[in-house]
Amino acid sequence: MHYAVFGCVHGNAPALRAVLADIRAHNIGRIVCLGDVVGHGPDPGECLALVRESCFMTIRGDHDHAVLEGSEGFIPKTAKVLDWTREQVAGDAAALDYLRQAKEAFASSGIGFVHGSPRSPFEYLFPSDVTRDPRKLRAAFAGVDKVCFCAHTHVPGVITDAPLQWRSAQDLDGYFHFKKGTKVLVNVGSVGQPRDGDPRACWLEIEKNEMHWRRVGYDLAPVLQKLEAGEAFSSDLAIRLQKGR
Repeated sequence: MHYAVFGCVHGNAPALRAVLADIRAHNIGRIVCLGDVVGHGPDPGECLALVRESCFMTIRGDHDHAVLEGSEGFIPKTAKVLDWTREQVAGDAAALDYLRQAKEAFASSGIGFVHGSPRSPFEYLFPSDVTRDPRKLRAAFAGVDKVCFCAHTHVPGVITDAPLQWRSAQDLDGYFHFKKGTKVLVNVGSVGQPRDGDPRACWLEIEKNEMHWRRVGYDLAPVLQKLEAGEAFSSDLAIRLQKGR
């Protein structure tokens, strides 16, 4: 099956439009979103509408969850954006229903789709966990049959089970081939807030056992202008967007 997976749009409509156009250019009709459609960015309503129109399945991320249930537990500057986001979409019943109906996780034929981790949509699986917290990764792999696709850290790459190892998408030249009999956690990266040093939007193309991370440039200026003008957004959001960090 030929399909696309992306996540962590974070209210960045120009990045999402660029990714969807690139997906169409690759003649892919089936798209999965791994959540965090909103948060951090200035275009929550448009992003929710585009995801609803384009994706056949959406996983609910922690920022999406916060729009429904409240921002308690987030750091103050992130909570401020989430509270603003909730106000922006409060009158959009279709968008809110869509988030409520989104799945926390989905698995079929040994392939899983989550936002953060097989254990929890809120758990981060960092590249550094390979050396700093291997027990956490072993526990996550207990919930993996073959392949589990995730987002949340905004850093694209693969964690393998045997040996326990992290390989970034950059190290892999944007390509990974899954081999039968192995277990892998595949991070699809981020559409709207990349954190791997590359500010271009990121998505994953999957065809059978082959995976390609695709990077798409887009015009940052409209997003930066909205971030800099909006009182809800901290100054570091625009800086991080430009640096991909």
